Amino acid sequence: MFHYANSKTGAEVHLGRTGAGFYVEASHPDFSLPFRKTYEWHQQDQATRDFELLCAVVGATRERHEPAIAG
Repeated sequence: MFHYANSKTGAEVHLGRTGAGFYVEASHPDFSLPFRKTYEWHQQDQATRDFELLCAVVGATRERHEPAIAG
């Protein structure tokens, strides 16, 4: 159904359908196993919310912060 990919980090998020409802899956190259959660048909709003949340999480890029005070 929906797919989001962050080209800078290689992370991806999918929202799809199963025979009994929906699934949300996220993968990131820094982690060996993907995150996957399933939902029943009546939980479509929750699946959509979790998809949007995971898109925000994997969409964030790590920025290097320099120390405010050099030692």
